[in-house]
Amino acid sequence: MIVSKGSYVNIHTHNKPSANELVVRNAYLKLSAPQVSQLPYMVSVGLHPWHLHKYNLTTCTDLLMDVVNLNNVFTVGEIGIDRAIDVPVSTQIQYFEAQLNIARAVQKPVIIHAVKSYSDLMPFLKKSKVPFIFHGFKGNIQQAKEILKYNAYLSFGKSLLEEKHREVLAQIPNDRFLLETDVAKMSINQIYDLAAMAKAIEVDELKSIVFNTFAAITK
Repeated sequence: MIVSKGSYVNIHTHNKPSANELVVRNAYLKLSAPQVSQLPYMVSVGLHPWHLHKYNLTTCTDLLMDVVNLNNVFTVGEIGIDRAIDVPVSTQIQYFEAQLNIARAVQKPVIIHAVKSYSDLMPFLKKSKVPFIFHGFKGNIQQAKEILKYNAYLSFGKSLLEEKHREVLAQIPNDRFLLETDVAKMSINQIYDLAAMAKAIEVDELKSIVFNTFAAITK
């Protein structure tokens, strides 16, 4: 695992790391604790809103508790609320709150999956003592400012191909954003190039900024 200011920090991906890349890879809840502990990189573990049908609530929390204290488990997630899927929001909230409570108990950040649901998540964010990392952020600057009043970070990925999202990133404080590839067929280097363009800085400076933000979350 590469840990240096020269690394490309990729806070959320479904792929194995490439050279000079520090990743938090999404492991869902598919692997046993011994399997997760052997992975040579950091992971996030949690039940995605799309997969709630796979486990009842008790099984979900039991599986999460089995792995959440492992050293290479950096975050709980991705968890959240998705209003674009055919699962009752009330059910999604039950699973989200149960997993968030585990994250609070072990004091680990949460990777948030939010689709048309920022307002649903705000009550939880307002009272949370663990960092919320909103992955794949595609909101506007007003939504960003409201979220950033609290203990939260915004992670940008392939949406930076669009100028409107680069304009939002340009206005985000340097200590409150992260970068990711998620499932995009793009390298983290390409994401950093787009973010550097948005911030009007060199990539090396951007690497240092994002690394310092990542380091602050891990304290």
